[in-house]
Amino acid sequence: MNYLMMKRVSLLLTICILISITFTACYDAREVDDEVYALMVGIDKGSTNNIRLTIQYPTYKTGGGGNEGQDKNKGGMGNSNETAGANIHTIEARSPLEALDMYGMAISRRVSLTHLKNIVISEELAREGIQEYLAPMARYRETRRIVDIAVVKGKAQEYIKENEPTIGESLSKSIELMAAQAGNTSYFPRVTFFDFYRGMLSTYSQSYTMYTGTNEFEYLTEDQAPIEAATEGDDGFIPGTVPRSGVAKNEFVGTALFSGDKMVGYLNSEETRYFLMIVGKFKRGIIEIKDLNAPDKVIPMDFRLSRKPVVKASFEKGKPVIDLRLELEADIGAIPSRFNYEDKENVEKLNAYAEKYIQEKVTNVIAKVKNQYRTDVFGFGKKVAGYFFTIQEWEKYDWLKHFPESKVNIKVNVNIRRTGLMIMSSRIKGQK
Repeated sequence: MNYLMMKRVSLLLTICILISITFTACYDAREVDDEVYALMVGIDKGSTNNIRLTIQYPTYKTGGGGNEGQDKNKGGMGNSNETAGANIHTIEARSPLEALDMYGMAISRRVSLTHLKNIVISEELAREGIQEYLAPMARYRETRRIVDIAVVKGKAQEYIKENEPTIGESLSKSIELMAAQAGNTSYFPRVTFFDFYRGMLSTYSQSYTMYTGTNEFEYLTEDQAPIEAATEGDDGFIPGTVPRSGVAKNEFVGTALFSGDKMVGYLNSEETRYFLMIVGKFKRGIIEIKDLNAPDKVIPMDFRLSRKPVVKASFEKGKPVIDLRLELEADIGAIPSRFNYEDKENVEKLNAYAEKYIQEKVTNVIAKVKNQYRTDVFGFGKKVAGYFFTIQEWEKYDWLKHFPESKVNIKVNVNIRRTGLMIMSSRIKGQK
């Protein structure tokens, strides 16, 4: 009996050793220096094929690109340039995956997407439909689900040409930190590839993503008229119209809205802030409220969500009804009129006006999306779906078709918590 047991144990150990030896082989392993890692991928509409794919990857050279000032229109694999320690290549193909293979005809290393930071899609292509181009990337094993995605106002190829680090030498860090600015200003959302692609397939919510573009600094002039022309209602901006100058030309401004796989419209920078409040992704932002005691002046206030939005759904006479409640906190940043808003009675009046102001702006954003673009990017369908017993019933109802006829009730509560380091504002001496 002991002999039989020892024989079985020996056989088991032998099998384990053979299996371990077999699975230690690294037949598909690659050295780091055998690949180039695309940090940004741009997709444009092609002229001879379906798409034009542009990639940007680091050159592994010390001290930057070495050829700064090189002509960006120099030919290469379709079009390439080297600047700020990175190369840019463009090629036309029928699909993104085919393009990655075709790069092997000109680039000495295999192109990998394992460290991809951002995917940018031209607005022209986005308005025609992008499902057939994103589906292969969603299935591809190297595409990370946390990659940021954006729509470019203009050409993605030209946008990537202007993508250079202006602080430090790390291109990858520059790309990642720029997208993270969404949490500091709320002028644009930060959306991952996974969330965006899931929205295209969803029956109760639609996709939205960052809206970006290149600014040629045409609106910062001595004449104020061009600046006024650059605004898009509510003093908001879209890519390319921000009145500024500087080193970096690329900018993230606003939100691109989708219905299915097609872009149907956008929200400007100011509208985006109220949109992010609705979907619960508003981190913070300075919003200027009109001074009740000095109509020609404004009070900058630092707003943030104090808790997640409360959304409830019901039906009235067969029509969907959405009840939305927002809870916000605010700090007074400055009081240019020098009026004593630190006083309890005065700050309560300002608080009530801030609630009315925010509620009006949120109402306008919902009405614009619901009536003009007719797409539920807010995700209200998640609450409505609870009224259906089966998935089949829900899909038959077709929420995206009924969303424009829904009624949305909005309640906004604002709590001004801090008035700054001053306990009482007083007028400047000599001021009348």
